[in-house]
Amino acid sequence: DSYDNDEEHLPAGQHLLVDIKNVNSAFLNSAERLAEAMVEVVSLSELTLLSYHCHALIPQGVSCVGVLLESHISFHTWPDDGVITLDLFTCGSGLLVPVVPVIERLFGVPQDGAGQYVPSDADDTTSKTYTPREEDYVEPPRMVWSHVLRGFRPEIKNGWRPLEADIGDALGMLELDYKKVITTTVTPYQQIDVVDVISPLHGSIRSYERSVRPEISTYESAHPELYRPNRMVFLDGIIQSTSRGDEAYHEALVHPAMFAHPDPKRVAIIGGGEGATLREVLKHSTVEEVKM
Repeated sequence: DSYDNDEEHLPAGQHLLVDIKNVNSAFLNSAERLAEAMVEVVSLSELTLLSYHCHALIPQGVSCVGVLLESHISFHTWPDDGVITLDLFTCGSGLLVPVVPVIERLFGVPQDGAGQYVPSDADDTTSKTYTPREEDYVEPPRMVWSHVLRGFRPEIKNGWRPLEADIGDALGMLELDYKKVITTTVTPYQQIDVVDVISPLHGSIRSYERSVRPEISTYESAHPELYRPNRMVFLDGIIQSTSRGDEAYHEALVHPAMFAHPDPKRVAIIGGGEGATLREVLKHSTVEEVKM
């Protein structure tokens, strides 16, 4: 999605909400380190910081606010809980979604031993037979975020802004346990977005993490294909397909027609760029030629 320069002065903007947990408590209680992270986020986002103030609270925690030429950035921390909540609002033309990994890198400072199994029993640290236990796992920072368009924009004749379509709904869901923009590509013909998500209705980020640790014997690591994020493909902001449910959709699309033909040998697929229709067609042994 792109915005013309004349949109910078419209009564409209973008709002990014970010919540991170399992963050290093010392970092969350340091007004100086937090201020440095905030200034760097603003700089790397090519925004303009006019002024800022960070206030260390008693007995702990920090609140910061930065005034931007484009609007504001602010956050509050809970060191004992390892939590920071941040919001960034801009009315400029620059997109905020690419800022998400910057915020995660600068504010998602891990605890000691994060992502590892740290035995709680001192004797276990020297044991060669130690078996990793879930209660010994030190969780890395977890981030959830939401991006929404705010305010009022003029309608676009014969079209729409991608972020006002399906992808905007997906990026605006704060309740997703995991959300990562894999790629955004703009061609002369369309915008292509690929987003991975994990919904708490269908899985958990912890199960996904176990699935990518083959050195640790778990059910998830033995069956990683069951715990992958749901990959969503959008064209001009409109959802085209998802990896979850992909098989059922394409089976119903392809096989009735294939079985209706007594001896299908030559098949034409109009579209089908993701290859799933082709995959189902090639399950029929009589097929000799396929054109897309």
